[in-house]
Amino acid sequence: MKRFRAYALCGWLLCAFPTLLAAQSVLRGKVLVDVTERPLPGVVVSIVDLKMETTTDSAGNFFIGGVAPGAHLISVRKIGFGPLSSRLTFGVRDTVEADLLMESTTAQSLPDANVVTAAPVSAKLAEFEERRLSNRGGQFITQAQLEKRQAPTLADALRPVPGIGFLRGANDQGWYAVTGRGRTSFRSATCYVAVMIDGTFVYGMGNAGEPKFDLNSVNPNTLAGVEYYTGTAAMPIKYNATRATCGLLVLWTK
Repeated sequence: MKRFRAYALCGWLLCAFPTLLAAQSVLRGKVLVDVTERPLPGVVVSIVDLKMETTTDSAGNFFIGGVAPGAHLISVRKIGFGPLSSRLTFGVRDTVEADLLMESTTAQSLPDANVVTAAPVSAKLAEFEERRLSNRGGQFITQAQLEKRQAPTLADALRPVPGIGFLRGANDQGWYAVTGRGRTSFRSATCYVAVMIDGTFVYGMGNAGEPKFDLNSVNPNTLAGVEYYTGTAAMPIKYNATRATCGLLVLWTK
């Protein structure tokens, strides 16, 4: 009985499998790195719909036998390389050979780039920048604008500012900020502008006998910013006070 079963089983294998095996095909080939065509080991080559796969050897070779006739999707994949896929048609007893080229997806080094960032604002210029950017009133000149103007004196640097005038001192001794526009003689009736440097008044109350501040005693190349307010409405509250001056000029040094 056992012998019969064994014989019967052997009879089925011998009779059925030769036909199946004779009809099956082979897929073989090599996987290479594109451009260099260097053999690529460790690549998984699979026939997706048949759930058959193999891995390339050290020479990049692969072999899959027993492939049933028909059209099958071939997948090729390896970490660090772009995947490949292709549909191949196998006939009866075909040997399909393929050389597959894979492209590396490893990030390439980029040329150095110069990153330019704005210089940090100093603590004493923080309020200047805040008021300048708030656009709530006043006229502002930045360090970059001062450098671009290349004015020889501070009075020359301030001439484009709307609402400010300049009074020439007696015997041409000094220039003083006044309200209005343009140059004024020393004897003209006018109202002087209060002047601050780095938050401290150098001419503040406008009282009789208080020394006027000569604008040209300050080199414009030493300044980091200028603020000018024509009246109390636009002037920062912290600088507002009852005094005999008109307007406020605030100078910030580097």
